[in-house]
Amino acid sequence: MVRVKPIDVDALDALQAVHAKAERWMRQGEGVTRGAVSFYERTGHAFLAEDDEGVRGFVLAQAVWDGVRPIVRMNRLVIAEPTDEEARNALLEALTKSAYDAAVYDLVAEVDGGDDAAQAWLEANAWQAQDVRLYERTLGSRGNG
Repeated sequence: MVRVKPIDVDALDALQAVHAKAERWMRQGEGVTRGAVSFYERTGHAFLAEDDEGVRGFVLAQAVWDGVRPIVRMNRLVIAEPTDEEARNALLEALTKSAYDAAVYDLVAEVDGGDDAAQAWLEANAWQAQDVRLYERTLGSRGNG
């Protein structure tokens, strides 16, 4: 049985291991750092799913203001195994509850294009796909120009 709890820096090694496993089947970008976990630990919208065997996945989200109202934005959903619907469902339900409990009623999810299971769960639970493109630019010495 999966348990969900708030993310914390004590779980950094386990989160990095889950991230490494997920990279086999989905694009996850940069790894999970101590700074990232420390940041998301304070948001109240970041969780990990675990069982007696260890961490099975995690979700990183934060509340932001879009100019009109507050939104909880899910930035990353990472599941070690693509077929682990129990962990995915538990994390997405915890995120939804945390937003509602914080009186934030609009949620936005950035989901990897290869994560069909997450997309199906979102659509089955009243989330609507939006026709937008996400553009990224890196500045400074890490950037391309």
